[in-house]
Amino acid sequence: MNRRRYSRFLLLAFAAALFAGLVMGIGISRLVSQAEYTQTARLTGTSYSRYPELEQTLVQGLHDGIAADLQTGTELLHRYGYTLHTFNNKNRLLIITGSVGLWMLLFLLFAAVQYRLQIKRKERIAGLTAYLYSINQGQHHILPRTGEDEYSFLEDELYKTVVELRHTRETAVLERQSLADNLSDIAHQIKTPLTSVSLMAELLADSRQNSADALYVEKIQSQLTRLERLVSSLLTLSRLDAGTLELQQLPVDVYTMLASAAEPLENILSGRRQTLTLQSSPAISYRGDYHWSSEALLNVLMNCSEHIPTGGNITVSYAQNPVYTQIIVEDSGAGFPAEELPHIFKRFYRGSNARKDSVGIGLALAHSIIQRQNGSIHAENRPEGGARFVIKWYAY
Repeated sequence: MNRRRYSRFLLLAFAAALFAGLVMGIGISRLVSQAEYTQTARLTGTSYSRYPELEQTLVQGLHDGIAADLQTGTELLHRYGYTLHTFNNKNRLLIITGSVGLWMLLFLLFAAVQYRLQIKRKERIAGLTAYLYSINQGQHHILPRTGEDEYSFLEDELYKTVVELRHTRETAVLERQSLADNLSDIAHQIKTPLTSVSLMAELLADSRQNSADALYVEKIQSQLTRLERLVSSLLTLSRLDAGTLELQQLPVDVYTMLASAAEPLENILSGRRQTLTLQSSPAISYRGDYHWSSEALLNVLMNCSEHIPTGGNITVSYAQNPVYTQIIVEDSGAGFPAEELPHIFKRFYRGSNARKDSVGIGLALAHSIIQRQNGSIHAENRPEGGARFVIKWYAY
């Protein structure tokens, strides 16, 4: 029962107690007044019938009488201004006050009991809430039983659910770890023949060959580089899923990190006649992992390069405030279709403007790495056209 409903309940109980007290008081006062008036009229009528000369004395002091003298006594009382209302008014205040007081006492007792029950309910709810909080913090323990009450069944079901969820979570962690280990083994097994093929491709490139052979060797080397990067990305994603990728929390200079991220793209940007502008700002840093932050930004920059035309531009700026460090990456491409914006960070999602050789891992990998470092990444369209990525590394 929430506070508003409880207050309304107490108000209704108070009104009911007050109404019951008033009704009882008025009823009792009428009964008592009627009995007193009847008795007085009987006594007065009896005495006056026998001793008319004692009229004044009877008015001053009333004695026992019989039923037959009731009318005489009533007439005599009326003659001197004594009516039922006279006796009713005389006793009403005392009886009503006593009745209301009794019901108010009952109400206070009821309210005290309800208040105590409410306090116990709050304590029980607070205890169950604290238990769930401790579970969320990784502190697994048995919920102490304080006795049977209305929350006992909920407590039992809650404990069963927590135990089942913990078992499911442990199983999922083991399965993810097993998957990460298997992917790691597969990746290492793939890297061995890739290294051999890469070496042979380099030897072919160094040997004398005609222009057609050189073109084929260049394509082989390009596909090998792409394949190596794909295997590395899949391995990183599996380690992120399993929670085995260790990320450092050290000061990272933003400009240095961005320059490191852009360096592997120099040849690609040059071949596409694209320009990358990194706006220089005062020294700004945040706490994170330099290597993996650079990896995440490399994927973002590569995505921009793949979605802008030949001769396009990419601009990177950054700033800082007491809450977060912000990096903004913008390009001069066509931007994102509105229906694709909610999905671009999903794994293996390929938008309508994606390159044929894209598999949809780069942005998903960047999203996971940034989130693991207490950050966020958001994609949107620029009002003047083009895509914009807003990355925030939070201080707390």
